Amino acid sequence: MSLDLEDELRTSSDLTLDRSLAQIRVRGDRLRRRRTSLLIATTAAVCLVATGLVLAVSGRGPLAVDVSPADQSSGPRPPDQVLTWSGKPTNVTDAELTMMKKKCLPGAQQDAATTAGTNPEMPNSIDPDRLYPIFAERRTDFGPEHDDILRTMFLTDGYLVHCGAYTTDSGQPRTEDVVGSADRIKPFPDMGRWEHFSSSWTTNWISFMLPVPDEAASVKFFIGGGYVDGTINSGIAAAWISAAGVKKSQDTVGFAVFDADGRRIGGVDPVPSKAWPAD
Repeated sequence: MSLDLEDELRTSSDLTLDRSLAQIRVRGDRLRRRRTSLLIATTAAVCLVATGLVLAVSGRGPLAVDVSPADQSSGPRPPDQVLTWSGKPTNVTDAELTMMKKKCLPGAQQDAATTAGTNPEMPNSIDPDRLYPIFAERRTDFGPEHDDILRTMFLTDGYLVHCGAYTTDSGQPRTEDVVGSADRIKPFPDMGRWEHFSSSWTTNWISFMLPVPDEAASVKFFIGGGYVDGTINSGIAAAWISAAGVKKSQDTVGFAVFDADGRRIGGVDPVPSKAWPAD
């Protein structure tokens, strides 16, 4: 864990010493995602003013601007099935998903209210009947620190809800211990395309997320000179890999989006040739 993140966790006004490990780690993930999103959005704004045509990420090359990302303003799209981050059918049961949704809602509702307080165009609450699971997975003995992890992503109007539970001993994470947060995915007015790409990482694993257009058939996320194939479900592309052997650096994070013919419709060049093995 980075020193600046440790400081944020120690000084954050909504963290107290009686919070569980799961709550602290989910809060840390949220801080990482928001810091990454802010950096990317700021870079986007500067580059759009400078060029008026393209968005540059980390000096790696221009973004394609001929296809807009998925329009999340029309509401969530229930998936045909819930997937793991590697694209397989979920290994989380329907009963567990129901419990995770229930446990995630309080934190997500608080985030939605906070977001709407400064962004009036956003919903100030989350309708449970319009909150759909798109990714859900339980992983055991995962990453360099051998975490046992239970994670889910839910899609709703304007927000992506992240849920997670962790254990540090031989026990399995329980749905009853899941805590959640909500991040805005509705595009900001007058911002560049693809600004909602985000990444988060711990000493144990790395995650990527990107809303994509209907034309997108595949996505590659890259970091530290390698790439991993993303999984697309309901207009959201995501990947989740072990951090083992990955040289993490903010200036090497990127993505590339391709249509069914293999034509790149968004992202940055060049795409690394090395693939990171996913657990």
